[in-house]
Amino acid sequence: MKSGALSHPLIAGASVLAVAAGAVTLPTTPSYADSYMAGDFHNHTPCSDGRSSVETMVKKAVQSYGLEWLGSADHGGNSSRDCRIDDPEGDGSTTGTGKFWDDAPATAIKGDVATGTGGKRAMWRWQSAEEIIYPELVRLAQQLNKPMLYAGIETNVPGHEHTSMTAIGNQKPQNFGGDTGDASAVAEFEYRFDRSDTDFSKGAPNHNWEGKVANATGAGSGTTNHVNKAVPSVKWLQDNFPLTSYYVPAHVERAGVFNPNGNNGFNVEHFRDFNNAGPTVAVGFETQPGHQASNNRGEYRFNFCGSTCPSVGVTTYGGTGIYGAKIGGVWDALLGEGRNWFFYAASDWHNRGVFSIYETGSTNDFYPGEYQKMYIPRPASGTPLRPQVVVDGTRSGNSYSVMGDLISGELTYKAEVIGYPTAGIAKMGQTLVVPRGRSVRLTLEVNDPTGTNHSPYSFNNPSLAPLTIQEPLNRPTLRQVDFIRGNVTGVVAPNSGNYTNGANPTAQIFATFNSGNWTASGTKRTMVVTITNVQNNMYVRTRGSNLPPSTPAETDAQGNPLNDWDPENAAQGPFVACTDAACPPHMAVRDGQKLSSYDVASWADLWFYTNPIFIRVADQPKLLVETNAIKAASLK
Repeated sequence: MKSGALSHPLIAGASVLAVAAGAVTLPTTPSYADSYMAGDFHNHTPCSDGRSSVETMVKKAVQSYGLEWLGSADHGGNSSRDCRIDDPEGDGSTTGTGKFWDDAPATAIKGDVATGTGGKRAMWRWQSAEEIIYPELVRLAQQLNKPMLYAGIETNVPGHEHTSMTAIGNQKPQNFGGDTGDASAVAEFEYRFDRSDTDFSKGAPNHNWEGKVANATGAGSGTTNHVNKAVPSVKWLQDNFPLTSYYVPAHVERAGVFNPNGNNGFNVEHFRDFNNAGPTVAVGFETQPGHQASNNRGEYRFNFCGSTCPSVGVTTYGGTGIYGAKIGGVWDALLGEGRNWFFYAASDWHNRGVFSIYETGSTNDFYPGEYQKMYIPRPASGTPLRPQVVVDGTRSGNSYSVMGDLISGELTYKAEVIGYPTAGIAKMGQTLVVPRGRSVRLTLEVNDPTGTNHSPYSFNNPSLAPLTIQEPLNRPTLRQVDFIRGNVTGVVAPNSGNYTNGANPTAQIFATFNSGNWTASGTKRTMVVTITNVQNNMYVRTRGSNLPPSTPAETDAQGNPLNDWDPENAAQGPFVACTDAACPPHMAVRDGQKLSSYDVASWADLWFYTNPIFIRVADQPKLLVETNAIKAASLK
C-alpha cells in the first residue's frame, strides 16, 4: 500500500518550542473525559453529483452511524436531478428511482436557463439549497428529533478547487412546530461567489442580489479570481456572518499546487489570505479528505487533472493529505505563526462505487459517520442544540477527527502550569499563558472502545499480519499516540518573502506513547507529558493510530504514515497482501494475489488527529489565535 516515508526524527525529552492561542482562564477541567458530538459537513446528494437523497443520507448518518449533527453540502452550480429522491445506480443494483426537476409534475425552476443531464433543465444551487434541501432538513430534524441539521455548500472556489462552507443566518430547524427560518444566507453566498454559478438573475423573483462579479478566464485567471472573488467571498462572510459561518477549504492537496491560470490547487499563502480576510470564519482546512474507500485514497493521484497536475504529495499518508500529515509541513507552518488554523475531516459522501448505496462494501465512499467522524464539544447541560453549536465548535478549534471509531467521543486534552493553578487550563484551540521558566503538564485521555466499528469485515487486519498480530478489521486497537510540538515565531506578513513558505523546521515528535507507557484503566488511556522550564511560545498537537511503528508498507520507524499508493498502478508499491479466505472479491489483484485495497485498506489503516493547544510565555505579546478569539468574543 505505501512507500516513501514522511520521515522525521523521534525526539524524547522535554525542551520547549513555540505557538499560542486564546489567553482565557478556563474553569477546572473535570476529572472525567469531556464529551464531544460527532458530525460531518461535506457530503452530496443528487442535487449535485451524489446518489442518495437527502433523506437517505441523513437517516443513514443519524440512525446507522450515530451522528448528532450534519451539514448537507452539495456542490455549487446547478443540477437537473431532484435530491428528494434517490438516484439509480449505474450498476442497476439499487432500488433508486432517480427523477429530474422536469419530470411530471415539474418543479418550478428560477433564474437564468441552465441545461443539465439528458438535456433536462437544471436548477441553480442557490434555489435548491433554499427551497428544496433546507425544507427537507427541517422535516427530518423534526421527524428524527435532530435539531442540528443545516444547509451548507461545497463551493467551487474561484481560482481554486473546493471549500465546505455554511452561513447559518436564519436557519432554525430546531424551532420544532414554529418558525424554522430559511437558508437564504447560504443561497446568496452560492449565487455571488461560486465559480460554477453563472446565473445573473439576481435571485429573482424572491431576491434582488446586486453586485455579482463574473469569473475571469484565460491567462492569469487563477490569480485574478483568487484576488477578486475568492478572498472577497471570505470577507463577505466576515462582514455579514462573522460568528455564524465557516469557510473550510476541502481536500486541499487533491487538485495539485495552485495554478495561476486556472481553477485548481491551494498553496499556503492562500490559506493565509483567507484567514487574514476572515479571522473568525476561515479557520482551518480539510486535509483529511473523504473518498477513503477509493483505491487512490482520497482520490489523490499522479494525474488528478492531467499529466501535469499531480495531487500535492501525490497520495495521502494514512488517509491524510501531506499538508496535515507531514510533520513540519504546511499545517505546522500555519500553527507556527500562532494562527487559528485547524484540522478537519469529512466523508465527501457521493456513492459506494461498484456497490449499491444500500450495500456495505465500497470502492469509493463511506456514508457520513460510517468511517470518519469530526467531534465538536457537547454544549453544557440545558444549552439548546442548534446549528450554531456546530459553527461555534468549528471556530473554537476544540475539535478532533477520528477514522473507524479508533477512539470515541469521550476525550480530554488539556494543558496546565504545574504548581500555578491561577493560570487556568487550556484545551484544544486555546492558549495557556505560562510565567517564564515554569513547567507545563499536558494530559491526553482517550477512550479505546472494545466493541466493533462499522466495518463489514471481521477477518484479521492484513496490515498487521506481517507483525503476527491477529486483530479483526472491525475491532481496532489504539497502538500509538504521538505528541508533536513546534515553535511559534509570529505571523508572517503578506509582503514578506516567507509568505509562500509552507514549512516549520522546529516541528517534531517529542513524546510517544503505547501500551508500555500509558496508563490504562478499563478502556481509558491516559498520557501525561511535562515540558520543563518554558522559555518560548509553542503549540502541541497529537495523533494516534492502530498501527505501530515499522508496520510494513504503512508506517516508518517513528510511526509516521507512508504513502497510500494505488494497488492498481503497476509502477507503485510495496503493497499489503490480503490472504484471508474471507478477503472480498472486489480487491485489486497483482500476480494472482489479492491486495489490501479499496475499503479493506482504509479499515486497516486508522488515525485520529487532535487540534493543538498553544502555549505562550506570559511576557510575550498575544498570539494571533488569541487576538482572533478576542475579536470573536467582541462580536457576541
